[in-house]
Amino acid sequence: MKRLFPLLALLMLVLPHAALAEKILWEDENGRIILEDDGEIGFLPPQETGISEEDMLIEETYTPRPAHTPDGSGQEDLIEKYSLHTPLPYPEKTLEYGSSGEDVLAAQERLTALGYYHGKLSGDFLEGTQSAARRFQQINSMTVTGKIDAATWIVLFSEAAIARDGTAPYATPSPIPEAAPFVYTRTLRYGDSSDLVAQLQGRLQELGFYEARVSGGYYKITRNAVRAFQGHNGLIADGIAGRETQELLFSENALPASAAPRPSPTPVPTKYTLMVDVTNQIVRAYTYDEHGEYTVLVREMICSTGTKKNPTPLGTTIMPKKRARWGYFPTWDSHAQYLTRIDAANAFHSVLYSAADERTLSVKSFEDLGSPASHGCVRLYVSDAKWIYDNCEAGTIITVYEGEYDPEYTMTLKRKLNTDTLRERSLPEPTPEPVYAPENWPTEYRTLSRGRTGEDVYMVQMRLRELGYYSGTITGGYYGGTIKAVEAFQRDHGLSVDGAAGKMTQAVLFSDQARTADGQPAAPAMLPAETPAPEATAFITPTPLPQETPFIPIEDSVG
Repeated sequence: MKRLFPLLALLMLVLPHAALAEKILWEDENGRIILEDDGEIGFLPPQETGISEEDMLIEETYTPRPAHTPDGSGQEDLIEKYSLHTPLPYPEKTLEYGSSGEDVLAAQERLTALGYYHGKLSGDFLEGTQSAARRFQQINSMTVTGKIDAATWIVLFSEAAIARDGTAPYATPSPIPEAAPFVYTRTLRYGDSSDLVAQLQGRLQELGFYEARVSGGYYKITRNAVRAFQGHNGLIADGIAGRETQELLFSENALPASAAPRPSPTPVPTKYTLMVDVTNQIVRAYTYDEHGEYTVLVREMICSTGTKKNPTPLGTTIMPKKRARWGYFPTWDSHAQYLTRIDAANAFHSVLYSAADERTLSVKSFEDLGSPASHGCVRLYVSDAKWIYDNCEAGTIITVYEGEYDPEYTMTLKRKLNTDTLRERSLPEPTPEPVYAPENWPTEYRTLSRGRTGEDVYMVQMRLRELGYYSGTITGGYYGGTIKAVEAFQRDHGLSVDGAAGKMTQAVLFSDQARTADGQPAAPAMLPAETPAPEATAFITPTPLPQETPFIPIEDSVG
């Protein structure tokens, strides 16, 4: 494990995007889409209401209007009440998911101008347009349908249409008193355009960080000015004007460019680091020891990472802030619980569902845990996904790497499905480890193959390790590592190579004919001596051998 503070220096490292990122629509606990993920959007806090603090502040800045029915009735009254910004006739048919054409394109352009839509101006009404329409209707106090009917169209193109930032861009703005106290409204970032950005630029200009024209557009020059202000004032210089940046910028404590810079604060380490082993499909959580090193293992979680075609990228990244109770993957038409971002393209999340409802579990995604199966995200049992969601904060260091092949250990983390609750069952309690000795070797042989478990599998693994063929964890479960070791043993001993330990293979393995992996004769097997007649003496329990790992028999049906 690396030392704590050098790990924090990895903040500049990011993972490359996966070959095919899993597009995510972030949902609240009731499955309502509350934010569309285009890879560039900001932090969504885990709110019980499904609405972020940022959005609630915006909602408090506009004056509600009476809701309108979506059937188009009263259109003339609406036209009279809201003078159209452009003289476009409203469409004959309601625009909805799947619609296309010039009317859709016009709606996308208008939604873009108002800050609701950030996608491609394609003329196709898909998820992004639907999400933008929903948000427009919500902020403009209309019935939220995600469809653009005549009533929505009239308000959308009116001068009184309220923009995403809570302003009415075509109405005459009210003068802002110079002495008015600053009130944080929302995060401002590259690509934003509003009076809030103009206010930000004016303050940066006043402090000597911004020398261009106050335009209201947040682009390269504004981003660089924000970075300069942040670095000069001891903040993380990310070029994004969030709450901390804006509150300091508009306070008396803001240092101008002409003043001596304020030192940056010492970063506070996060409680955990996450290690994702894509070879063995395990996520491990570590916390730090008394020396500040992440060496204390806290939790091990079986997972499904990306497939060979769509792998989870290797490397180190820093956990972003964004997370959600439910998420929807429109490309695959599936949902998942407890999403926590890994990077801009992937997330930790639960197994899959066909709807935002635990009763719609995809049993296949549950059974696939322990093998690569995702499109880049990391799937987990619900309890494990929730643990990360609840305990791993933004800034947690995530390392994705290839570990040493040990599938037997992975399968000790595999759980059974409780068909009543559709959640994973608890792992079985560890059982005492068998005593490995020649007198305990099996004398009657059953054929051992993938998925078999028991004391005879344990003895086979121990004997293969003794001969130098097996280096994995001794678990009593017959999986990929044991199969490869048996194949090598069979090949070296002139046996039929099939990876299954049948009667002939075990007879040679547990005999004096067995040779080590480097061709040397094995130590002579010590056959058990005749058992003497018992004497009338007290029975003394032998001291058990040191245990390397708990021996947990796995049911034969586990694949």
